[in-house]
Amino acid sequence: MYKFLTIASIFFSLIHVSNASDLIQLNKNTFDELQAIEFESVDTGYAEFLSKDLEIFTSNDENFIIGIYQSKVGSEIIDEPYPYNEYMYILEGEVLTKTVDGHNHIYRVGESFMIPKGWMGDFAITKDLKIIYAVDGINETENVDANYIVKINDARVFQYELGDFEEYSPGESDLTARDLTFFSNKNETFQIGLWESSAGSVSGSETFHEFMYPLKGSIILTNKNGEQLITNPGEGILVPSGWDGIFSVPNGVLKIWIAYQE
Repeated sequence: MYKFLTIASIFFSLIHVSNASDLIQLNKNTFDELQAIEFESVDTGYAEFLSKDLEIFTSNDENFIIGIYQSKVGSEIIDEPYPYNEYMYILEGEVLTKTVDGHNHIYRVGESFMIPKGWMGDFAITKDLKIIYAVDGINETENVDANYIVKINDARVFQYELGDFEEYSPGESDLTARDLTFFSNKNETFQIGLWESSAGSVSGSETFHEFMYPLKGSIILTNKNGEQLITNPGEGILVPSGWDGIFSVPNGVLKIWIAYQE
């Protein structure tokens, strides 16, 4: 959608690198912060969009970014291979893509999709857009297939594909869970999926960065100091690698997850 790493945005992303023990929540305050930013004309390298962008997390290797983005309607022809993997969850608006072989796809509110590195085609914002995005491959990444956009319709409809519930971390957790991975890059350092669990909890230390966006149910994260952070549907939470604590879902949860391993 946009070649957004101008010198200014690179600097901005650097100041959002998280300490290992910090949780970063995407909530009303985050969206208010985005709302306060003025729209400006941004050259994506393919076209110009009237847009604004707020990065909430950048990995220490500066290869992975989570953020929120707004844009007015506009379109571009991506006639050179797309430079990285970019996932988008649509909060407002509508997007239309057209592949080089002429196939059209429409993405609406509550749906999400991922443009793989190397993809080419037409990209159009047909209704003013607000998204949550994740980018993998600012410096490097490699995919098995770059020809197809990975489309995730309203993720709730995919529950039937998750399979049976199984014990999660037997002996360490009272959770049962099921999971579906929608996308993985070649070396599995960047993955996107859907995870559903029963009520329960599990403790441990994260070995990768994970962004969680609950669709049903709330997530409670409690650190070693006993401090709690609750994330409800419509909010997101970035759990950085190295965070240590307890993950609890008192009523079970259905969440989209995005994982990145430095």
